[in-house]
Amino acid sequence: MKLFVCIDDTDNYDSIGTGELLENMMGEAAIKGLAKSGFTVRYQLYIHEDIPYTSHNSSMCCTAEATDLEAFTEFCENYLEENSAEGSDPGLCVLPDDENLDYSSLIAFGKRAQNEVLTKKDAYDAAESFPGEIHLSEHGGTGGGIIGALAGAALRAGKEEGRIKGKLQPLLNKPGWSLSEFASVYGVARFIDEDGNEITENLSIRFVHPTKLLYSQGQVTAVIVNENGSYMPKPKIKKNKEKSQ
Repeated sequence: MKLFVCIDDTDNYDSIGTGELLENMMGEAAIKGLAKSGFTVRYQLYIHEDIPYTSHNSSMCCTAEATDLEAFTEFCENYLEENSAEGSDPGLCVLPDDENLDYSSLIAFGKRAQNEVLTKKDAYDAAESFPGEIHLSEHGGTGGGIIGALAGAALRAGKEEGRIKGKLQPLLNKPGWSLSEFASVYGVARFIDEDGNEITENLSIRFVHPTKLLYSQGQVTAVIVNENGSYMPKPKIKKNKEKSQ
């Protein structure tokens, strides 16, 4: 069964981040034969004094394919309870990747979470529209992480833009690439400029600095910039502007 798996609020200032915890959890799930996972996307949520967060208020979501949904979900619950940081308020959402389900109301909830203060009740109310389909659970503290967990899963299901965790590293002794070569080697499906315009020409680029990728329009996307007449993947993608009151 194909799934979206999202967690939020699992860390503190001294612990590993939520993205790393998600990758560790999915790695162990793979070892146990419970699920295989895809890449992780970071979704920026609303920054506000009434919302507790460690550093960025972002949720982390990956895709997964589980062999036994019940066993996989139980594993995730136990993993969060055993491995989330002291003082955190972890939440878990497991959402079916099912094109037959209309997630428009959930996606609207996810977008609201990027622009306003929401409550646990808001999250549970949104999930109740899909009885028996969505797993949403609290795993310590206030359990407020369910808000971001549901929001992140909904945004990923809606193919909304987020940042893919990790960086691409240049290959030694190969600075020059065509975009088609780069796409083939690094699994990039789409190229855009800094204004979001799609690049269709097979440009020649230099790849000499680590770069980060976007998840945009449901595709792995690289931002290409022109630096002094030379095209290259943008070394650092500007974070979504933090929203305040």
